[in-house]
Amino acid sequence: MLKQRLLTVAVLMPIFLAALFLMDALSFVLFLLVILVLSLYEWANLSTIKASLTRVVYIAAGVVIVAAVQYFGLAGRELFIFVFAMWLVVIVRLFRFGNQKNEQQSPSGNGTLAWLDGYFVLLPTILGLQILKTQDAAAPQLLLVFFFIIWSADTGAYLAGRSLGKHKLAPRISPGKTIEGLIGGLVGALTIAALVGVLVWDLSAGRLIFWLLAAVFITLLSVAGDLFESIYKRRAGVKDSGKLLPGHGGVLDRIDSACAALPPYMLVLYQFDFLAPGILA
Repeated sequence: MLKQRLLTVAVLMPIFLAALFLMDALSFVLFLLVILVLSLYEWANLSTIKASLTRVVYIAAGVVIVAAVQYFGLAGRELFIFVFAMWLVVIVRLFRFGNQKNEQQSPSGNGTLAWLDGYFVLLPTILGLQILKTQDAAAPQLLLVFFFIIWSADTGAYLAGRSLGKHKLAPRISPGKTIEGLIGGLVGALTIAALVGVLVWDLSAGRLIFWLLAAVFITLLSVAGDLFESIYKRRAGVKDSGKLLPGHGGVLDRIDSACAALPPYMLVLYQFDFLAPGILA
């Protein structure tokens, strides 16, 4: 399993870096649309969408919505404020789910409106990444900061969870996650955030404190994104959202954390005026 994971990373990392640094805006948009199509297909598998024609309509509608929102200039600060607020609601839902004493242990299937959550999770993520690439000259730097925070949180959680993990974080949702792992993830994310804030962005003391607090929210929401997808997989009776990425599962399994973490990160960039073209050039 570990060998498969490392081999998959070795293949995906050059693709990611090429998309980040070598693709022009149009190519990057097409790259994101491929990710969106694959992710919506996997979400359809987790939901009640089984008919092939319905899946095609579902995926096509998602692509059209993204294109329309971007074309009419509706993707901005207000959108990400709304999505961030919705993710806070998701956290409440996660607590309620975790406290249900009579939750069935066998797969119960996802509700008839599960497809809506697919749009909620995935469409703002694609729009946010598209904005970073097409509207900001420093897109590679800003995108790398975001993913380094997510990856460092995952790595910190993995290491702390394996070596120190004793207290379950959400046993009814994801039995493998521990409170110690969450703390390790926060330490990893804050370490990267502090280095970026001081050495790369040269933030003032006030902005640095705001940025570190934001990094905490970003990390917590990345965990919420992972747990949210875990609920859908648990109800669907599957371990992974797909099999496209050996050792990792599906596309959703790789981006679920980023989907929830991106809205607060976007809001920080708007607050810092980092989304003006050339601001960091």
